[in-house]
Amino acid sequence: MTQKQALKVYLLLMLVFLIFYPILASSYGILSFVGAALLGVMISVHIFFVIGSLLKNHTFIDTAWGLSFIIVAQVTFWMQNTHTTIQWIVLAMVTAWGLRLFTHIMLRSVGKAEDPRYQQMRKQMESGKHALLITYLRIYIAQGFLAWIIAAPIVFINCSPQIGVFPYYPVGVAVWVIGFLFEIIGDQQLKTFLAAPQSQGQIMTGGLWQYSRHPNYFGEASMWWGIFIIALGFHGGWLAFFGPLLISFLLLFVSGVPLAENLIRVLPGFEDYRRKTSMFIPWLPKK
Repeated sequence: MTQKQALKVYLLLMLVFLIFYPILASSYGILSFVGAALLGVMISVHIFFVIGSLLKNHTFIDTAWGLSFIIVAQVTFWMQNTHTTIQWIVLAMVTAWGLRLFTHIMLRSVGKAEDPRYQQMRKQMESGKHALLITYLRIYIAQGFLAWIIAAPIVFINCSPQIGVFPYYPVGVAVWVIGFLFEIIGDQQLKTFLAAPQSQGQIMTGGLWQYSRHPNYFGEASMWWGIFIIALGFHGGWLAFFGPLLISFLLLFVSGVPLAENLIRVLPGFEDYRRKTSMFIPWLPKK
């Protein structure tokens, strides 16, 4: 699938889920929770829009990504008066992941130049009409809606009655923990590698990166599938499949793997690394 084709499929999925999600929420009596989650996310992205516009640096919208899921989890959790153990566990997992991601991206962004993706996008948009409006819609509003859709399993967990399918809970938590470890270890290994002077112009092929070319992205997708598995123990939770499906598609075909591979494709040894190492799901290197 080409990048252009993937973008078309992604936009189509977004449109379908934007229509499908509120209808689904209404039929299950959780529309008010879904609406409150959307409101919280949109308040957050608008704050970051003001910051990014004033600083002329839209990289900070990436720091809002983890916070958006914390907002969804916290808002929908506290809209209920009573909570079960698994709901507390999911709240803790989402909050821990969101805060770690927020801190990781903030430390990477403060004092640095704007991310090249946003530099290029902003220059293209500023040369045309309604540049600020296009920036607002493409960078901020789009990411707000994306986070809102992906977080659907969290909403079902916090707002729907449990149906007593206990085995889903330990399996989902285990999948989430594996994903969380892959993301934080992969990010730390890459950060350490890039900080070493001798690594300049080289490809990271050690640690988890010898089993997957993108272990951090695999970890992020795994976490959302883990939360979805937990949601299967709640009434209608299986219908939140579109959350992990969308983030997996996004990471694999749109803004995760393709962008990362475009950056390292020109480095020496890439073809050999690509041939030997699994793209996404960790596996033993080929000889």
